[in-house]
Amino acid sequence: MTASLACARQVLDAVPLLMREIRSEMRQSAPSALSVPSFRALIFAHVNPGGSLTELAAHLGVTLPTASVAVDKLTARGLMRAPREGSGQRRRTLYLSPQGERLVRHAREHTVKALGARLQALPVGQLEALQRGLAALSDQVAGGGAHT
Repeated sequence: MTASLACARQVLDAVPLLMREIRSEMRQSAPSALSVPSFRALIFAHVNPGGSLTELAAHLGVTLPTASVAVDKLTARGLMRAPREGSGQRRRTLYLSPQGERLVRHAREHTVKALGARLQALPVGQLEALQRGLAALSDQVAGGGAHT
């Protein structure tokens, strides 16, 4: 097996475990009255300001009407802004309100601290190697990467 395939297998094994931990920590810091899909919608709008309702529906794995109802609820709670744009004003772009930004920022800070506490047991050299590896992986995936 090539080194790249072995690494790919390791990524496929590690990422679900990491995501489960991240989701758990994020949920712990979110208000209990906020559903997981609603919280995921806030995270989506944080990462993709100006994203569309269609993109959100695809991200959540729900229908467009279901995503629209979720956005309406978040807007009513003052956590999101979703102005209508375009012809017939059918297109909606998604942004967090200042209150929504604070909520997401708090959740991210909580999660960083929790993960940092878990990583604290690793020696500095391993932490540095992990940072370099994650940066390389992010660059490769985000940019499409060079093919060798």
